[in-house]
Amino acid sequence: MTHSPSVFPHHFMLEMLTTGSASKRSQLNLQQQHYNNLDSSILSQREGTPMGELTPHEEILYLRRQLAKLNRRVLNIEINNEQRTQREKIVYCLGLAYFVLKTIFWLNRN
Repeated sequence: MTHSPSVFPHHFMLEMLTTGSASKRSQLNLQQQHYNNLDSSILSQREGTPMGELTPHEEILYLRRQLAKLNRRVLNIEINNEQRTQREKIVYCLGLAYFVLKTIFWLNRN
């Protein structure tokens, strides 16, 4: 059973990323691996922009490949952004806790 990239819309992938569930992320990674395998088995081995006239079937395959590449790039950017956001939250909480403790110790000293 083959799925085109449009079966799993962008907002569905973003929702899965923002929920923070590891199982959903692993499912997303499995879907991405499925698309990678699908790309390599179905699409031609051409790199770059094809030269000359393409049949409609070849053009569709080429556009699907380009769309899959763009989807992977966007997905990687979204994953990196989500990880960066999590790191920022942790650093912010640690910094806030540090300054609250320093303030409490300073007030107790006086």
